[in-house]
Amino acid sequence: MTEKQQAILQSAQTLIAAHGFYAMSTAKIAAHAGVSEALIFRHFKSKTGLAEALKSAGERARASLIYGRLNDADPAEVLRSFTSIQLDSFTDFREVLAWVAMIRMTQENPESRTLDTFVLERLRWAISCVGHGAEEAVARTAIEIVERSLLLAFREDEESASELLRGLSELLINE
Repeated sequence: MTEKQQAILQSAQTLIAAHGFYAMSTAKIAAHAGVSEALIFRHFKSKTGLAEALKSAGERARASLIYGRLNDADPAEVLRSFTSIQLDSFTDFREVLAWVAMIRMTQENPESRTLDTFVLERLRWAISCVGHGAEEAVARTAIEIVERSLLLAFREDEESASELLRGLSELLINE
């Protein structure tokens, strides 16, 4: 990926995470990136093409940031680690930004949402092991709550984000 493409993606992630995908025009993204709008279309063909690149970057970032949290052999530890995800625990802000932008985009366009099968399966396993039923529904709900908490934290409402995660932890593992 060229330096200009990276600048476009980073600007798009910053603006979309803060304002949403539909609120951002390619002209605003180009101005923020310091490039021409035509360059966005040259590299990404359309706003939809840019959205696909953003989603792909967000999925890679999510995987990079949370897969390690889900590899423990103890199911309670998997759930404990997953429910303690907070923005300030990550060191690579660019990856966090990519993930938050993807979350924001999929909230605006739920049909574009895809759940990470590794995350879903590890959570289903852990939830089942600690004695919950309906592990698919519980896992999907846990993912949704963590994503909402990340958006709240990104919007600088750390208290609400922490409350959501504490509640989720209490529901899943009584902590």
